[in-house]
Amino acid sequence: MFIDESGTHELGKIDPSFPVFVLAGVIVDMDYYPDVQKKVDEYKLRLFGRTDITLHTLDITRNRKGFEAMADPAFRQRFYEETNELLRSLDFKVVACAIRKQAHIDRYGDFALDPYHFSLRVLVERFCMEVGGVAGGGVIWAEKRRPDLDAQLERVWQELRLTGTGFISGGSIRNRLVPPLWGTDEARRVCSA
Repeated sequence: MFIDESGTHELGKIDPSFPVFVLAGVIVDMDYYPDVQKKVDEYKLRLFGRTDITLHTLDITRNRKGFEAMADPAFRQRFYEETNELLRSLDFKVVACAIRKQAHIDRYGDFALDPYHFSLRVLVERFCMEVGGVAGGGVIWAEKRRPDLDAQLERVWQELRLTGTGFISGGSIRNRLVPPLWGTDEARRVCSA
Protein backbone atom coordinates (compact mmCIF):
# COMPACT_ATOMS: atom_id res chain seq x y z
CA MET A 1 0.00 0.00 0.00
CA PHE A 2 1.37 3.38 -1.03
CA ILE A 3 0.30 6.20 1.28
CA ASP A 4 0.29 9.96 0.95
CA GLU A 5 -1.48 12.82 2.64
CA SER A 6 -3.41 15.87 1.59
CA GLY A 7 -3.52 18.86 3.88
CA THR A 8 -1.51 19.55 6.96
CA HIS A 9 -1.62 17.35 10.05
CA GLU A 10 -1.18 20.32 12.39
CA LEU A 11 -4.00 21.03 14.83
CA GLY A 12 -2.63 24.26 16.30
CA LYS A 13 -3.48 26.43 13.31
CA ILE A 14 -6.28 25.30 11.00
CA ASP A 15 -6.53 26.89 7.56
CA PRO A 16 -10.25 27.69 7.05
CA SER A 17 -9.87 27.18 3.29
CA PHE A 18 -8.67 23.58 3.84
CA PRO A 19 -9.72 22.42 7.32
CA VAL A 20 -9.44 18.72 6.49
CA PHE A 21 -6.58 16.26 6.65
CA VAL A 22 -6.72 13.17 4.42
CA LEU A 23 -4.44 10.16 4.42
CA ALA A 24 -5.02 7.83 1.50
CA GLY A 25 -3.59 4.48 0.60
CA VAL A 26 -3.47 2.83 -2.80
CA ILE A 27 -3.36 -0.94 -2.57
CA VAL A 28 -1.69 -2.75 -5.46
CA ASP A 29 -0.69 -6.40 -5.62
CA MET A 30 3.12 -6.48 -5.65
CA ASP A 31 3.21 -9.03 -8.48
CA TYR A 32 1.09 -6.64 -10.55
CA TYR A 33 3.08 -3.52 -9.66
CA PRO A 34 5.56 -3.78 -12.60
CA ASP A 35 2.57 -3.60 -14.97
CA VAL A 36 1.32 -0.50 -13.14
CA GLN A 37 4.73 1.15 -13.36
CA LYS A 38 4.96 0.36 -17.09
CA LYS A 39 1.51 1.83 -17.83
CA VAL A 40 2.20 4.96 -15.77
CA ASP A 41 5.57 5.48 -17.49
CA GLU A 42 3.95 5.08 -20.92
CA TYR A 43 1.25 7.59 -19.93
CA LYS A 44 3.88 10.10 -18.77
CA LEU A 45 5.91 9.67 -21.94
CA ARG A 46 2.86 10.21 -24.15
CA LEU A 47 1.82 13.37 -22.35
CA PHE A 48 5.08 14.90 -21.15
CA GLY A 49 7.85 13.17 -23.07
CA ARG A 50 9.50 12.00 -19.85
CA THR A 51 8.88 9.64 -16.93
CA ASP A 52 10.51 11.57 -14.08
CA ILE A 53 7.61 13.99 -13.65
CA THR A 54 5.68 13.67 -10.38
CA LEU A 55 1.89 13.77 -10.62
CA HIS A 56 1.32 16.31 -7.87
CA THR A 57 -2.08 18.04 -7.74
CA LEU A 58 -0.72 21.43 -6.73
CA ASP A 59 1.68 21.46 -9.68
CA ILE A 60 -1.00 20.22 -12.08
CA THR A 61 -3.53 22.88 -11.04
CA ARG A 62 -0.94 25.66 -11.04
CA ASN A 63 0.61 24.70 -14.40
CA ARG A 64 4.12 24.42 -12.99
CA LYS A 65 7.04 21.98 -12.53
CA GLY A 66 6.54 20.26 -15.86
CA PHE A 67 2.79 20.90 -16.13
CA GLU A 68 3.00 24.23 -17.93
CA ALA A 69 1.13 22.70 -20.91
CA MET A 70 -1.95 22.44 -18.67
CA ALA A 71 -2.58 26.13 -19.42
CA ASP A 72 -3.66 25.03 -22.92
CA PRO A 73 -7.34 23.94 -22.78
CA ALA A 74 -6.86 21.27 -25.47
CA PHE A 75 -3.92 19.72 -23.61
CA ARG A 76 -5.79 19.93 -20.31
CA GLN A 77 -8.72 18.03 -21.88
CA ARG A 78 -6.35 15.38 -23.27
CA PHE A 79 -4.62 15.11 -19.87
CA TYR A 80 -7.92 14.43 -18.08
CA GLU A 81 -9.11 11.96 -20.70
CA GLU A 82 -5.84 10.01 -20.64
CA THR A 83 -5.69 10.13 -16.83
CA ASN A 84 -9.20 8.72 -16.58
CA GLU A 85 -8.36 6.01 -19.11
CA LEU A 86 -5.19 5.10 -17.21
CA LEU A 87 -7.08 4.82 -13.93
CA ARG A 88 -9.79 2.68 -15.54
CA SER A 89 -7.12 0.33 -16.91
CA LEU A 90 -5.40 -0.32 -13.57
CA ASP A 91 -6.35 -2.82 -10.87
CA PHE A 92 -6.07 -1.14 -7.47
CA LYS A 93 -8.04 -0.27 -4.37
CA VAL A 94 -8.08 3.01 -2.46
CA VAL A 95 -8.60 3.40 1.26
CA ALA A 96 -8.70 6.81 2.88
CA CYS A 97 -9.31 8.52 6.18
CA ALA A 98 -10.47 12.14 6.21
CA ILE A 99 -10.48 14.16 9.41
CA ARG A 100 -12.26 17.46 9.92
CA LYS A 101 -9.64 18.91 12.22
CA GLN A 102 -11.82 21.29 14.23
CA ALA A 103 -14.41 18.56 14.85
CA HIS A 104 -11.55 16.27 15.91
CA ILE A 105 -10.36 18.86 18.42
CA ASP A 106 -13.91 19.58 19.63
CA ARG A 107 -14.50 15.90 20.28
CA TYR A 108 -11.17 14.88 21.84
CA GLY A 109 -9.75 18.16 23.17
CA ASP A 110 -6.26 17.69 24.63
CA PHE A 111 -6.47 13.97 23.76
CA ALA A 112 -6.85 14.60 20.02
CA LEU A 113 -4.31 12.47 18.19
CA ASP A 114 -2.17 13.84 15.41
CA PRO A 115 -4.41 13.42 12.32
CA TYR A 116 -1.66 11.64 10.37
CA HIS A 117 -1.12 9.12 13.17
CA PHE A 118 -4.86 8.62 13.73
CA SER A 119 -5.40 8.10 10.00
CA LEU A 120 -2.48 5.69 9.77
CA ARG A 121 -4.16 3.47 12.35
CA VAL A 122 -7.31 3.36 10.22
CA LEU A 123 -5.39 2.59 7.03
CA VAL A 124 -3.33 -0.14 8.75
CA GLU A 125 -6.56 -1.77 9.98
CA ARG A 126 -8.11 -1.71 6.52
CA PHE A 127 -4.93 -2.94 4.86
CA CYS A 128 -4.63 -5.82 7.32
CA MET A 129 -8.22 -6.78 6.52
CA GLU A 130 -7.38 -6.66 2.80
CA VAL A 131 -4.26 -8.81 3.28
CA GLY A 132 -6.28 -11.30 5.33
CA GLY A 133 -4.39 -14.17 6.91
CA VAL A 134 -1.45 -14.05 4.49
CA ALA A 135 1.77 -13.91 6.50
CA GLY A 136 4.00 -11.12 5.19
CA GLY A 137 1.32 -10.31 2.65
CA GLY A 138 1.66 -6.55 2.70
CA VAL A 139 4.07 -3.65 2.99
CA ILE A 140 3.36 0.06 3.45
CA TRP A 141 5.40 2.53 1.42
CA ALA A 142 5.23 6.13 2.56
CA GLU A 143 6.74 9.19 1.00
CA LYS A 144 9.57 10.71 3.03
CA ARG A 145 8.72 13.96 4.77
CA ARG A 146 10.89 15.83 7.27
CA PRO A 147 13.29 13.83 9.50
CA ASP A 148 11.36 14.71 12.68
CA LEU A 149 8.04 13.68 11.12
CA ASP A 150 9.58 10.48 9.76
CA ALA A 151 10.88 9.64 13.25
CA GLN A 152 7.41 10.25 14.75
CA LEU A 153 5.87 8.04 12.08
CA GLU A 154 8.35 5.27 12.85
CA ARG A 155 7.41 5.46 16.56
CA VAL A 156 3.69 5.24 15.75
CA TRP A 157 4.38 2.29 13.42
CA GLN A 158 6.32 0.46 16.14
CA GLU A 159 3.51 1.16 18.63
CA LEU A 160 0.95 -0.26 16.19
CA ARG A 161 3.08 -3.37 15.70
CA LEU A 162 3.31 -3.78 19.47
CA THR A 163 -0.19 -2.91 20.71
CA GLY A 164 -2.36 -2.99 17.59
CA THR A 165 -5.52 -0.96 17.15
CA GLY A 166 -9.03 -1.40 18.47
CA PHE A 167 -9.73 -3.94 15.70
CA ILE A 168 -6.40 -5.57 14.79
CA SER A 169 -3.91 -6.97 17.32
CA GLY A 170 -0.25 -6.07 17.24
CA GLY A 171 0.56 -9.71 16.51
CA SER A 172 -1.72 -9.68 13.46
CA ILE A 173 -0.09 -6.50 12.18
CA ARG A 174 3.39 -7.99 12.69
CA ASN A 175 2.31 -11.19 10.94
CA ARG A 176 0.54 -9.62 7.97
CA LEU A 177 2.66 -6.55 7.24
CA VAL A 178 6.40 -6.62 6.72
CA PRO A 179 8.41 -3.62 7.95
CA PRO A 180 7.60 -0.67 5.71
CA LEU A 181 9.88 1.27 3.41
CA TRP A 182 9.27 4.60 5.17
CA GLY A 183 10.96 7.24 3.10
CA THR A 184 13.53 5.01 1.40
CA ASP A 185 14.74 5.87 -2.08
CA GLU A 186 12.63 3.00 -3.44
CA ALA A 187 9.52 4.30 -1.64
CA ARG A 188 10.13 7.80 -2.97
CA ARG A 189 10.57 6.45 -6.51
CA VAL A 190 7.43 4.37 -6.32
CA CYS A 191 5.31 6.98 -4.54
CA SER A 192 6.28 9.63 -7.08
CA ALA A 193 4.66 7.61 -9.86
